[in-house]
Amino acid sequence: MTIISSQQFIDPEIVEEKMKDISGVAEVVIPCYYVGEIDGIEYAMQADGHHTLAAARELGIPYSFEISDDPEGLSGEEMLTIRWMDGDWYDVEKSDPMNDIICTVF
Repeated sequence: MTIISSQQFIDPEIVEEKMKDISGVAEVVIPCYYVGEIDGIEYAMQADGHHTLAAARELGIPYSFEISDDPEGLSGEEMLTIRWMDGDWYDVEKSDPMNDIICTVF
């Protein structure tokens, strides 16, 4: 499954605060919502924790994705339209918006 996001802005000051918050934890869990299958590929959307993920990467803390259904029952193209943030949809695991590395999906 491909984890995607459209939130590309990451505030370095927030990441610094998150680094203090998670320092010493064994793993960070990032919440995601199941999108469904689009063009033969199964997707989940990162719902929150963009700054926490950036902090975990900076600290070398392992992270995982917890996938659940959207609380409003959204899925597919409708979810992507309504939950869109500030940039193109990108592959979260191949991208690092904190360092301007964006691997666009669509």
